Amino acid sequence: MSQRFTHAPIKGKAPLQVLPRGCALVLEGGGTRGFYSAGVFDAFMDAGILFPYIAAVSAGAANALSYIAGQKGRNRQVVEYYVGDKRYVSKRNLLLHRSLFNMEFVFHEVPQKHIALDWETFDKQDILFLTGAMDCSSGKTIWFEKSDITPELEATMASCSIPMLSKIVRFKGYHLLDGGISDPIPIEKSIADGNAFHVVVLTRNQAYEKPAFKHKKSLGMIYRKYPKAVEAVLNRHHVYNRQGTVKK
Repeated sequence: MSQRFTHAPIKGKAPLQVLPRGCALVLEGGGTRGFYSAGVFDAFMDAGILFPYIAAVSAGAANALSYIAGQKGRNRQVVEYYVGDKRYVSKRNLLLHRSLFNMEFVFHEVPQKHIALDWETFDKQDILFLTGAMDCSSGKTIWFEKSDITPELEATMASCSIPMLSKIVRFKGYHLLDGGISDPIPIEKSIADGNAFHVVVLTRNQAYEKPAFKHKKSLGMIYRKYPKAVEAVLNRHHVYNRQGTVKK
């Protein structure tokens, strides 16, 4: 990390231990609510533990990068210095970039110029890290592995691209949107992959029940070429509420 950054880079630290196989960390998204997860990650880093399996979508997938890289406090720096910046998230971005979050600023400028991500430490961690994004053609989740996460952060960007508030991301031949649509709490993915013990980090209160999507007409017009994506958005509240009650 010899490059000059706006803020002094936080050197990544390898965990004291990777937990046994079968232990999984499952991460919900939630936009800026996802920074709750960042505090949980710092507690994990204080304890020196890393999960061997992480399934994450949307903001959960974005914030997990600092955890895997062992950079305690990095996500907090992003919150303190940039989340209040209009370049990061604002209605103005919708007009200028067709996205509530300025993806170029969030995923390229911030980690490449302002708050460094320790890619060397990130790459060294021998874990299964799955980032989910919704394939607009099928309405199903496409899972990208840790090796797919490069400094361009296309998979992460795709996982965070909120329908109607962000542009579709084209990556590896797919047209992708927010993974929190098709798999809002990816506990079922983790169970299907054979994990027996799960730590699920939510960004809503325990009793929260997601309501049905209200803007059906606008959604259908915007994504008329992707009926399966429209179906997935309209069905999301059922999936979310089901996954939220799966026995962990």
